[in-house]
Amino acid sequence: MLTLTRKIVNNPSFNHFITIVILIQATVLVLETIPYFKSYYPFLESINVAVLVVYIIEAGLKITASYPKVSNYFRNGWNILDFSIIVLSLLPLGGSYTTIARLIRLLRVTRLTNRSKEMSIVVMTIVKSIPSMVNIFLLLSLLFFIYSIAGYHLFGAIDPAHWDSLPRSVLTLFQILTLEGWVEVMSTVTQANPLNGLYFISFIVVSTFIVINIFVAVIVRKSEEAYKALEDEIRNPVTQKEILFEIKEIRKKINDLESRLSKDQG
Repeated sequence: MLTLTRKIVNNPSFNHFITIVILIQATVLVLETIPYFKSYYPFLESINVAVLVVYIIEAGLKITASYPKVSNYFRNGWNILDFSIIVLSLLPLGGSYTTIARLIRLLRVTRLTNRSKEMSIVVMTIVKSIPSMVNIFLLLSLLFFIYSIAGYHLFGAIDPAHWDSLPRSVLTLFQILTLEGWVEVMSTVTQANPLNGLYFISFIVVSTFIVINIFVAVIVRKSEEAYKALEDEIRNPVTQKEILFEIKEIRKKINDLESRLSKDQG
């Protein structure tokens, strides 16, 4: 039974089936937003229940396949994500919490991120980059703080629509950071004094061309590390502990078979 379960879990067709189920869930979420399908909501709800049942069966098979070391199932971050989604989906949310229940269904679609090695690497690269991103975010926040206060004092009277308060100044700087419409914002204050353009040029150079490039460099470095780890995993797919475990399992089966044969002969 255990061997059959492992074959099912490791079978590529099983993973393809789960991917199709996730896509069906995504399709249902789209149909729920279309007014024409309001009359079909009971049918769509039954599909949601069926999808959840499939997820529960999948988790049960994977946990069973990891026996006797069930803890190995929870050592995998993707398995923890899948199990958490199942637990959240089973919460009895209704009435005023119906919207929350529907939002939880969106989490089921996030399982597409671990359907392929490439996509998993991209996600893990982003996750592993978070500690480095925090430092970049702090540097960017410091730049926003300095430039927003400077912009408030320099341009508050000239262009109150963009600089009359600290929060509005921050939003204006974010607009400039995206390089969307920043020329129009700059032209208003440069008409009063052409030297004001240095403020915008310096901010764009420091924030966009330097800080953002550092951010990209961190992502690239983490991505290289993730791909290198994948290559090492491919080169060394089986560890010595796993081999010894499989040998013990084979010996156990041989002993059971010998005992059965001896009983039959006796």
